[in-house]
Amino acid sequence: MDKQKALVLGMGLSGRSSANLLLKQGFSVFGHDQNKTLLDENEEIALLKSKGLVTFTKPDTYDIHQFSLIVVSPGVPQSEPLYMEAKKAQIELIGEMELGFRSVKNRCVGITGTNGKTTVTLLVQHVLNYSGIKAIAVGNIGKPITSYLSSNHDENEILIVELSSYQIETLTSKVFDLAVILNITPDHLDRYLGMRQYAIAKIKLEHCIKIEKLFVNEKCYHEFKSLFQTTHIKLFGSSSECDIRTDLENVYLKDNFEYKLPIDLKGILSHEIENMMAAYAIVKEFGVTAAKFLDAFVLFKKPAHRIEFVREIDSVNYYDDSKGTNIDAVIQAVTSLKGPLYLIAGGVDKGSSYNPWKKLFKEKVKRVLAIGQAAKKIKDDLSPEIKVEIYETLEAAVKSAANQAKAGESILLSPGCSSFDMFKDYKERGDEFKKIVNLLRKKGI
Repeated sequence: MDKQKALVLGMGLSGRSSANLLLKQGFSVFGHDQNKTLLDENEEIALLKSKGLVTFTKPDTYDIHQFSLIVVSPGVPQSEPLYMEAKKAQIELIGEMELGFRSVKNRCVGITGTNGKTTVTLLVQHVLNYSGIKAIAVGNIGKPITSYLSSNHDENEILIVELSSYQIETLTSKVFDLAVILNITPDHLDRYLGMRQYAIAKIKLEHCIKIEKLFVNEKCYHEFKSLFQTTHIKLFGSSSECDIRTDLENVYLKDNFEYKLPIDLKGILSHEIENMMAAYAIVKEFGVTAAKFLDAFVLFKKPAHRIEFVREIDSVNYYDDSKGTNIDAVIQAVTSLKGPLYLIAGGVDKGSSYNPWKKLFKEKVKRVLAIGQAAKKIKDDLSPEIKVEIYETLEAAVKSAANQAKAGESILLSPGCSSFDMFKDYKERGDEFKKIVNLLRKKGI
């Protein structure tokens, strides 16, 4: 009997992980990617080829009708020719995450949002583990579900699954015991037709929950209320209608006091407070007490490149927020820092206007140092209200900001753009920023 044939679209991390699982499941597996160098030189792909994977770069190399299943990687848009042809041919087309979830037996928590989802995912994992509950972070955070399933894994672990809108697009199974939508703000508008389409992709998560147990940020819920179909949504925020709320001093479950906010979070409603409440909402469902949560929270270290303090030189503080890749993330970073600052922004434009920065930046940002492909657009959108200077390199921008900044001011890298014009990813961009900063010398030395 001939093996069923499966096609994997996109041979990045998710695609390779999918191909590996499909081979283990007994499929004849074919992988398509336009990057010939990747297919020819990647060591993991070479190993998969030794197990039977066949790869190709040209869409017309194979008759698409021979495949019984097509697995699409998150980075492959629905406008990709093979994707469109598969839909037209009515071949079953799923994402990497859907492929994995069809075999998952673990309890699962789904976490999505434009900003903060990695931090909340890691915080929930940390708190649960600290509380003696086995949990592991997977998904968009870097470990594909299919990779987790291909390794030795424990079905008693709770999977804390970070989800991008791209991954939710092709997810259909009801796998989550509960889920959270942290926020929905402009991002990826180079892929979606507008905010409505982007929000629809995020909110599709509600259809992947076993029972209606969905936590949503109240601002997000009211902005996109017409798109939700779930009736038993639990809100978190600051108003009296929220199931989990804060008065910026304490956190309450309805009217019942739960815990006091840490001193450095009191007074201003920030993403950090909202992230903290979202994480608490999740872990409370697994029996974690407020006292245990606070003990764990104090020990939690945020992942790198998220408003990360780098160094102080001549009483000027340097912060790396390279993960701030959209308009709202930059606003949150600027708002969170005290005193005047110099902002280094730019990279590959993602389709949003930079105009929302104007009002906030007038009071806080002394100058924007713009880099990358989006530099001119940033200057056009912000001028003349905000002073914008364009630089060819990140190093030139950092050194200029260092020369201009005075004691008590800050220099912040928060690009509001993706990194792919100048760097491999946001991590490389952030690491380069820190390297440049750490090589700076004090004035007069």
